[in-house]
Amino acid sequence: MKMPSVRRACRAQSGAVLMIGMVMLLMISLIAISVIRLSTRHTQIVGNEQVRTEAVAAANYALDTVMNQPYTSWDPSYRTAAGSTTSVNLGTSKTADSTAVSMNVAVKNLECKRARVIKSAELVQRNSAGTYYVAPTDTSCFGGGGSPGLTIVDTSATGSPSDNSLCATVLYDMQAQANDPKLLNAAPLVQQGVEVRTDITALADSCS
Repeated sequence: MKMPSVRRACRAQSGAVLMIGMVMLLMISLIAISVIRLSTRHTQIVGNEQVRTEAVAAANYALDTVMNQPYTSWDPSYRTAAGSTTSVNLGTSKTADSTAVSMNVAVKNLECKRARVIKSAELVQRNSAGTYYVAPTDTSCFGGGGSPGLTIVDTSATGSPSDNSLCATVLYDMQAQANDPKLLNAAPLVQQGVEVRTDITALADSCS
């Protein structure tokens, strides 16, 4: 008489185990999916950060290349908002500047921030013997030809050390922006200033 009730209890217990197993399987599946998504997101973040670092390095390289050139050879388009675009090799094993190993960088918004005439006293130096002189690289600021050797300065001659020399310095500010399809919507912008020496006759044109 008791056998049917025992069978019904076993069947009820089997159904509960099946439900618990299905719930556990669902939870494990959700955890696995979350881990996969999190890993994918981290991979994307690392990849984006690497590309951004390469873009900033390319922009800095483009700025350094321009700033190490004589200012008289700078492209006039550097003064515009669009600028001049150049391809920068990212330093891979391939030397050709192809699209795959290079990044497009626009050097732009070149602007004169400050200009001033150099005083004569700034260029006159004094050696250990007490002799005042002008270095060969600065003789052109006094109308000389820049010949090798020292140009001795007579401090008792007419004139004042506070007088203006024939040279001036101009502080330029320029930007470089990486703008490449590999960056998607990101476009890192690097800004830097450089001071160059110019002749006072070209001072007005330098900051025009």
